[in-house]
Amino acid sequence: MQYSSIVARNGRLLLILFTLFSMPGIAANRVGPVVVPDNGYANGASYGKGWDCDFGYRDTRETCVKTLVPANGYLNSRGNGWRCDRGFRPESGQCAQIIVPENGYLTKSTSGSGWTCGRGFQISGDTCKRIEVPANGFLTSSSLGTGWECERGYSVSGDTCVAVSLPVNAYLVERNYGPGWQCERGYASSESKSCNKLDVPANAHLFRNGNDWKCNEPYSKKGQLCIL
Repeated sequence: MQYSSIVARNGRLLLILFTLFSMPGIAANRVGPVVVPDNGYANGASYGKGWDCDFGYRDTRETCVKTLVPANGYLNSRGNGWRCDRGFRPESGQCAQIIVPENGYLTKSTSGSGWTCGRGFQISGDTCKRIEVPANGFLTSSSLGTGWECERGYSVSGDTCVAVSLPVNAYLVERNYGPGWQCERGYASSESKSCNKLDVPANAHLFRNGNDWKCNEPYSKKGQLCIL
């Protein structure tokens, strides 16, 4: 009975050990001496191959091969690869120079063109084209669109900024579209580009924007009246 109990316990133990070492990330101790290749060193680990390559070499098929760095490049922090100097980018195993046009500058990214235009200029093919800002306009920080907007009191009209014709009972708004103004609360714009006073009927109230009205509940709108 005692012998059977020992066998059963040992069987369970073997099953647990087999399960553990079959799981991903669980490695058994290495068996046999560590054979360190040239340009490598023993890392003292009791698992895996037990060695790593020296700085400036990379592990290739159980050997340490020298990392060849192209011109205008440098070793990465681990020494097993390389990167290009600022102003260059990887291209066919070399570091190719990024050609920056006049009035442009390098970006932090090596993807895309690797450069962008300075303030007052926009990308046009492989060059930086000057942004022509009209009178009463100013440069924006956006690289999209025209690159400029009109000053307050002016609106865009083609490539120019024209003065906003402000009607009575209206005020200027900061918009790049529309007439550049909005009627004051209690007034509504008309086709004649004027602001007409709203005639709010009984049992009605102004909308939140103040440029129209609606009936109070439970009244319904019929023409210009609110009826039950």
